[in-house]
Amino acid sequence: MAAVRILHVISGLDPENGGPTFALVGLAEAQRRAGLDVSVIATWQIKTGFPLAERLQAADVKVELIGQAYGKLSRHPDLAAAVDRAVAGADVVHVHALWEEIQHQAPRAAQRRGVPYVVTPHGMLAPWSRAQGGWVHRWGKRAYLLLRLRRNLDRAAAIHFTTPAERDLVAPMRLRPPSIVEPVGIDFSEFEQLPPRGLFRERYPQLRDRQMVLFLSRLSPQKGLDVLIPAMIRVNDDALLVVAGPDYDSYGQRVRGWVSELLLQDRVIFTGMLHGAERIQALRDADLFVLPSHHENFGIVVAEAMAAGTPVVISREVNIWQEVVAAGAGAAVRSGDDQELAAELRRWLADPAIRDAAGEKARAFARSHYDWNRIAKNWVDHYAALVRAHKV
Repeated sequence: MAAVRILHVISGLDPENGGPTFALVGLAEAQRRAGLDVSVIATWQIKTGFPLAERLQAADVKVELIGQAYGKLSRHPDLAAAVDRAVAGADVVHVHALWEEIQHQAPRAAQRRGVPYVVTPHGMLAPWSRAQGGWVHRWGKRAYLLLRLRRNLDRAAAIHFTTPAERDLVAPMRLRPPSIVEPVGIDFSEFEQLPPRGLFRERYPQLRDRQMVLFLSRLSPQKGLDVLIPAMIRVNDDALLVVAGPDYDSYGQRVRGWVSELLLQDRVIFTGMLHGAERIQALRDADLFVLPSHHENFGIVVAEAMAAGTPVVISREVNIWQEVVAAGAGAAVRSGDDQELAAELRRWLADPAIRDAAGEKARAFARSHYDWNRIAKNWVDHYAALVRAHKV
C-alpha cells in the first residue's frame, strides 16, 4: 500500500520566523520517519531559510522553494501555478499559519482539486494575535479574514490546534470544521544523553558560583521581558539572568536600556541566539527557566527546558501552563505582574529540593507528551481519517 502523500505549506523556512517554522520542520521529519510521503512547499525572500530546507531534504522530505518572493504577503509570479502542481500530487494538504499569499493559494488549489486540507493557525487566530499592530494593521487583518481567510478556514477538513486552550480561545469564531488538538513536539534524540552540568557556565565565569535564571526566546515585545527585567530587582543578588535569543526589530536595544536604567548590568548576560549543543547546555545549567510571555500559543522552548530536566516559571498566557502546573514541572504567574513573578522566582531559587523534584517530573512529562515520534504516529491516524471522510 502506497504511503499517504502529505504536502506541508508555509510562507518561509527562515529560523527567525520562530515557532511555526520549527514546528513544521520537526513534524515533517518525524512524519517521514513514521512512513508518510512528505513534501514541503514554501516561498523565500532571504536565503537564511536554505539550511533548514537542506536539513529536510537530508531527512528524505521533498522541498520546493519559490522565490525570490516580495512584499508582506510574500508574492511571486510563479506561486499559484507551483502550488497547484504540488497540491495535485498530495493526498492531504497541511497549511501552516495564515496571512501570506501561499497560505491562500494552497486552500484554493485544494478546493479546486478536491484534496482535503488541514489548517494549523499557530496561535494567529487567538484574540491577542488578531489585536496586534496599529489600527491600519488590525483593520487589514479583519478585512483579510472577511474577504479571503474565513472561506478557506470554513472549507478545511479540519483545524489543528496545538493546545485545548488555543481551541477554546478560537471557539467564539464558530469555525465550521472539526478540530484536531495535537501538541507541538521536540526531537528527544537531542535530550537522551544530557550534557554534564557546568559546560555553559564555563564560558561565562561570572555564572560559576551563582544561581542562573534562563530566558531563551526571541527578544520581542510578546515575550514579557518588560516584566522579567524589573522583576530581577526583587530577586536575590546571587541570581543572574541569562537572556539568550535573537533580537527582533531592534527590541533588544530597549531591553538593554531597561537593564542599564535599573543598574542590572552586572546581573544580566546577553548571549545572542544559541544553537544545538550550546542551547541544551544552557538549559541544563539553568536553575530555572523563565518565560513570562504576554501571549504564547505553545512555547516549544518550555518543552525543551522540561526535557532538559529544568523546572519552568511561565505566565498563564503560555497556553500549556495548566499542563505544566498539573505535572508538577513548574509554576505559572499572571502575565504583566513583575511582583508576582519576582516572588515566584525567589520561592523556587530558595529551595533546591523543589527544583530537583520538579526537574525530574518535567523531564518525564516532556518525554510522555512532547516527543515528535509519538506525535507523528498520531498524525498518521489523523490524516487517514481525513482521507476516509473525504471519500465518503
